Amino acid sequence: MVLEANTLYPAAELAYRRAIRLEPKEFAWRYYLTLTLQQESKLEAALDAVSVALSIRPSYTAAVLKRGELLFKLGHMKESIATLEPLLAKDPNSASTLYALARVKYAQENFSAAADFYRRACQAYPTFGAAYYGLGLTQKRLGRQAESAKNFALAEQYNGGGPPAEDPLLNEMSQLATGLDARVLQADQMLHLGQLQEASRRFQEVLKRDPNNLDSMLNVLYLAPLVGQPSGEEVESLYLRARRINPQIPKLYLFYGSALAGQGNFDAAVAAVKKAIELKPDYAEAYVFLGGMMEKHNLPDQAIEDYRRALAAQPSFRPAHLQLGRLLITLGRDREAIPELLPALEVDDSDTALVMLFLAQAYANSGDLGKAQEYLKQARIRVLKTGPPDLLEHIDQGLRQLGSRP
Repeated sequence: MVLEANTLYPAAELAYRRAIRLEPKEFAWRYYLTLTLQQESKLEAALDAVSVALSIRPSYTAAVLKRGELLFKLGHMKESIATLEPLLAKDPNSASTLYALARVKYAQENFSAAADFYRRACQAYPTFGAAYYGLGLTQKRLGRQAESAKNFALAEQYNGGGPPAEDPLLNEMSQLATGLDARVLQADQMLHLGQLQEASRRFQEVLKRDPNNLDSMLNVLYLAPLVGQPSGEEVESLYLRARRINPQIPKLYLFYGSALAGQGNFDAAVAAVKKAIELKPDYAEAYVFLGGMMEKHNLPDQAIEDYRRALAAQPSFRPAHLQLGRLLITLGRDREAIPELLPALEVDDSDTALVMLFLAQAYANSGDLGKAQEYLKQARIRVLKTGPPDLLEHIDQGLRQLGSRP
């Protein structure tokens, strides 16, 4: 416990496994092992550990919540909901359960349900900063800009606020900590609130005290191209250290590839992202990132292939539909672009007007001026209500070219 409390996760894992061999029916050792494995980004192993723990003590709410969280992080959305909903039936006002369900619904792009769960979480715990942020983000996707701004402001006001963990075992272990976990928690919260520069700085502070903190390494790599730090040499050092700890994490190679691309190192970036795909063949985000790099280097056929691979891995992945449709229009392949863009309309958010604008262009270029006008008019109504306002000039120009008044 002392090892885990002070973020010495590999050593803690070994200690817990020895304890389990000595006391195989002890719930606590398996639960603590779950938490350690999650910190090491061994999510599948953590899920196995918590499932066995719950077979010993199925009523421990924090472990049920943890299982739902792990299923969510592994992309098993239906199983996550099935795990979490019984908790909500027992306690409809559990802010933690409501928040967990909201995250799953948001990932499923069911934004109306996500907004409802986030709102209920805020009502259940009025200073729940992360829930206000999630609600603001969801309302933005629904085009409710005024409500979104209000809840983003509340997220700032209650930054770091959240319901206390109803987890006696975790609380017992946390009392052994030396303060490092608090820094990680603060950095995570800043990242969630979009305070990227400060989040990166905090994660780097954690690494000064705990050079093998894998979660912080991954976050620094993820943030590197967004905030311009750390330096190229430090990025390389972080990557090598993280790979030594666990070379089987797909996102490690995607984040490293993104950092390399930000430094202009195209070949190495491509190789890193391909390694991520090798470890996770259905990694839609990696295929889209790879497609974007191919576009920047004037390899459109390869980019199209990558976007199509993303959709083969995850047919509902909206960024792939949008990027593929846009590229096909650029190449003059408008009739091919239309069926790629239409599925992107299934999501109703602030990007919907842009999808409509692309569709209007594709239909106009294909000779269907009526459809083009229809989508431009719908896009105009949406932009006037919810934004973004910078699209209005493009929409009006398109309508004038089609002989229609804005």
